[in-house]
Amino acid sequence: MIQFVRLYLLLLLFCFTMCSYGKDVYISGNKVMLREKPSEKSKVIRQLDGNNIVTVLEEITNDNSDYRLWAKVRSLNNSEGYVYSDYIFLTPQSSLPGKNTFPKLRFELNDGNLRILDGKSSKLLDTIPVDSRYQKVFKTEQIGQFLLIVIKNDEEEFEGVVYDLNLRRVLLKNLSKQIHVHMCNFESVSPQNLFLVFDAGTGFVRTKYVYDLSKSKFHVFDDMRIELQWIAPRTFIFYATPKEGETDLPIRKDDIILEEKRIWRNGTIHRTKTTRYTYQD
Repeated sequence: MIQFVRLYLLLLLFCFTMCSYGKDVYISGNKVMLREKPSEKSKVIRQLDGNNIVTVLEEITNDNSDYRLWAKVRSLNNSEGYVYSDYIFLTPQSSLPGKNTFPKLRFELNDGNLRILDGKSSKLLDTIPVDSRYQKVFKTEQIGQFLLIVIKNDEEEFEGVVYDLNLRRVLLKNLSKQIHVHMCNFESVSPQNLFLVFDAGTGFVRTKYVYDLSKSKFHVFDDMRIELQWIAPRTFIFYATPKEGETDLPIRKDDIILEEKRIWRNGTIHRTKTTRYTYQD
């Protein structure tokens, strides 16, 4: 009976894996490289832009390429090659990165209404209702189409709003429930505009907040001193100190501490064998 159950589960896993291959999907992005082999050093067959229909033939993890996940694909003209799996989507992507230009903005806050205006013409672009106890705009930061707006009151209470200029809508309100917004900086946006990254803290003690726009979910990383290095739309590199028992190397040597290179891919962390020692302040 146990052997039958194991066989049944293996069959289900096989069917699930095979069903993900052979289907038409979309390579979506700007300057996506289709390569001869699953390596960033491999020859480029051609460069892809926009939405391209392809068939996925297999997926490969190249441990010599930052542990990135590659997909072997076949295009409609039957040419085959490899692309990062991060650029593969089940549906065409309508908001590919472009050269959108936005006017210089001005902000006003009165009676619980946060107003976004064109800085040159003073044209009202949008009004965002906020709690009336906030009276001042503390700071604003913009990356592409995304705005971080931090407001405050005389009691030094702070609140944060994240706004999408393209969609003309609020993406996040009540940001203070997740982040210390008075110490928060808008760090980066991932390729394809899939994730927003916020950095909060003082000195070298930093916390990164990676916000998944598709799932409305935060991923939190403590004690990360440097900016995240995005290598694909759903993947970034970071360094973390291993816990006791996770490595045979000494974690601390006098005033330097061991850090291990890790890969975050769409919510899953992959450890690597690359390590370094850095000064611990």
